Amino acid sequence: MVLSVNTLLVKSTAVQVAASLVANWGMLNTGMAMGFPSVLVPPLVGTGPGLHTSLKEASWIASITYIPALISSLLAGPMIDWVGRRWGLMLMNLTFAISWILLAVFPFSLLAVYSGRAVAGMGIGLACASVSYTAEIGTVSLRTILVNFNPTLKALGIFLVYLWACFYEDSWTETSYFGLGLTIIPILLTPLMPESPLWLLSRGRSEEALQALQNLRGASDPEQVKEELDSFSSRASDKQQTTSWLSVFYNLRQPQAYKSLIFMLTFAIAGHLSGATIVMNYAINFTQKAGLGGEAYYVALVVSSMRLVSSFLSTWACSRWGMRPPALLSSVVMVVSLLMLALSVSSLLTFPPWLVGFLVLLYVLTSNVAYSSIFWAVMGEVFPTSVRGVANGIATSFGYFVTFLAIKFYTLLERSFSSLQLFLFFAGSGTVGTLLLFFFLPETRGKTLLEIEDYFKGTSESVVSSKTNMDTASKENQIKESYIFTLPGK
Repeated sequence: MVLSVNTLLVKSTAVQVAASLVANWGMLNTGMAMGFPSVLVPPLVGTGPGLHTSLKEASWIASITYIPALISSLLAGPMIDWVGRRWGLMLMNLTFAISWILLAVFPFSLLAVYSGRAVAGMGIGLACASVSYTAEIGTVSLRTILVNFNPTLKALGIFLVYLWACFYEDSWTETSYFGLGLTIIPILLTPLMPESPLWLLSRGRSEEALQALQNLRGASDPEQVKEELDSFSSRASDKQQTTSWLSVFYNLRQPQAYKSLIFMLTFAIAGHLSGATIVMNYAINFTQKAGLGGEAYYVALVVSSMRLVSSFLSTWACSRWGMRPPALLSSVVMVVSLLMLALSVSSLLTFPPWLVGFLVLLYVLTSNVAYSSIFWAVMGEVFPTSVRGVANGIATSFGYFVTFLAIKFYTLLERSFSSLQLFLFFAGSGTVGTLLLFFFLPETRGKTLLEIEDYFKGTSESVVSSKTNMDTASKENQIKESYIFTLPGK
């Protein structure tokens, strides 16, 4: 009996998509936690009913999230390497649930609000577990789409919290209960997910890895996934995968590890210096700098919607053309839009308000494609299996550290520079970022994780063309179809 190739392909795809959605659900909470000050701060410093604080206390409540995020993201890597990707996801979701409970149930306690925001920061740091899990369970042909779930759900979380801010301007309780309801879903579903086969192999649990891979591929017989499991085994040597810090530091000394890590750290710096993160936290202020006014909450909502659109756009573009073309194009367009905005605030040209508004939205869209969506997607693919958990933790922690600095010192930068100088500074940083992407961003579409390791190791071509990638993926699919979809004995 020969099973339908299309039927099993659909089943395998559905399982991988479902598992990736559940794994990345924490990024929905991450986005909501990051955008939550838009709901929280106005009633705290307002005059309506409820808890009120000074402006200084409110600013600490808004920013305190990133302090525990720095710590938890560093600890998350070794933790998920020790207990597994699935239990790391479970801990992340439970952390977010505690945060929403504190904010919803104790809205009149300043200590509870501080605690809730701090606990949310721990959850944000632990969210790097979703990056590792998604990259390890996906097939070569699907992985580019699956890793883009991470920035997409994060952007959706920011959009949702801004949307709720429009409805509940005087209270954060309703939004907190909404966040809690969303968090219950992955808490119930995560225990049902298969563990990462790569992680299981790294622990010497071959039988469990085989069963997990069968579940992820919708296979009914071990022979259907044996060849893929063997390819995993070549990257998950039991002797090298230990939880000791000595082995971690040894693995980080390997070129495929430290080169990919350095690239991601400089990638993060380029994105922050070009204003990609700043504009999401100072959306209203940024648009005023560009010469636009408008209703505060609706400006923030439109800006957040552009981030959501950028996530869908990058997912579609990367699945069609790979990582490099969308990243480079969006970075170039971002620089051009910043230069146009610089001209609009200078005395050289006068732009109509609709054009200024279009340029602001274009800047938000393209900056988030290159330096948010693609950044998080690439981070799930570039690190070797031996250091993926730790390296993701380091990169995430560094990203939040730079985020904290960018948000903290933007007001100083704004006071020190004129609007023209500020836009030119962002444009200059974006130009450097574009050069960084051109020379060092590998094409990951259609490539196995081992091939990506070889690129940073220096044993493969610096950039693999789209045609080569498609040929690789095509060969893989042909091999799979020759043995995966035929039952033994027939």
